[in-house]
Amino acid sequence: MLSPAPRILITRLSALGDTVLTLPVLCALRKAFPSAQIGWVAEPAASKVLADRTDLNFLFTVEKGWLTKPVEINRLRRALSRHKFEIVLDVQGLTKSAVAGWLSGRKHQITFTRGQSREVAPNLAGVRIAPTAKYIAERYLELLEPLGIENPRLEFQMPYDPVAYQAMAGRVPMVASGRYAVLNVGAGWFSKTWVPARFGEVAADLFMRYEIPSLLLWGSDTEYAYAEEAAETARSIAPHSVTILPKMSIAEMKETIRHASLLISGDTGPLHFGVALDTPTISLFGVTKAEYYSPCRGIHRTIQNVYDPLSCRKRRRAGNDAMRAIPTVDVLSQVDILLNMRHPKAA
Repeated sequence: MLSPAPRILITRLSALGDTVLTLPVLCALRKAFPSAQIGWVAEPAASKVLADRTDLNFLFTVEKGWLTKPVEINRLRRALSRHKFEIVLDVQGLTKSAVAGWLSGRKHQITFTRGQSREVAPNLAGVRIAPTAKYIAERYLELLEPLGIENPRLEFQMPYDPVAYQAMAGRVPMVASGRYAVLNVGAGWFSKTWVPARFGEVAADLFMRYEIPSLLLWGSDTEYAYAEEAAETARSIAPHSVTILPKMSIAEMKETIRHASLLISGDTGPLHFGVALDTPTISLFGVTKAEYYSPCRGIHRTIQNVYDPLSCRKRRRAGNDAMRAIPTVDVLSQVDILLNMRHPKAA
């Protein structure tokens, strides 16, 4: 029997999108146990997603690669042991997340069955859940069943950041208008990237038919080159159709996506921000399975024309042939569906 104020630790160390997809676990825990003491272990990038969460009591930030550094391991052990966590929810299901939970000295550790969790994670968990849901955010919620939380509502509760919004509205006046599309041209893996020129074609079409300008979102220098290529294509068709966004913080990116009429993205962090923020999305999938990483319903539209069930390592190293199998016209047909819905953001 759990106490009214259980001490619970979530171990989801990376990445940005997966951290967002884990937020419903935090929301459900706080709703079920208002007095609980809840902690979360995360790497620096993921910690930025969690920094403004008022429903989280403790945030433990570890360096990337901390598990190979004895000093960092001991530092984390000392930090966690002071809080006497009773339960660990190993949402990530990898060695690094499982060991982080084990270091806390917890009484109980919960993760997925082998296959859904990997490496040593299932060995360090006393309770292993075989998930049945398709969408990954709903799968994560199934880890709460041993705590008596069944069928919780899927909610993300992303807090509004007025400082970040005002900063972006000042730097990019279009953000203040609230009528624009965000086109995310990059992805963490090349295999998840769509053709930059096709993003440009979509941007031009949005401007000519709907009078909606596009903001091109990018992260790395490579992605900036994709944005320039997309912008060149768009401007050759409709000269005033696109703006390349400046480099942004995670908070600024969040608020830019929150106020957009539409987000088009591959399977990467900004897509999951869009879903969490209730922004209409069109997600483009290739080497990852769409039904796992997108709600695939309502204002969240999904396109996947080719799927090759590769291992995680092979998916990372693959080309983007599966993404190239998505023609511009398929995206534009989903644009038409979304923009004709009676949704306040898409109006």
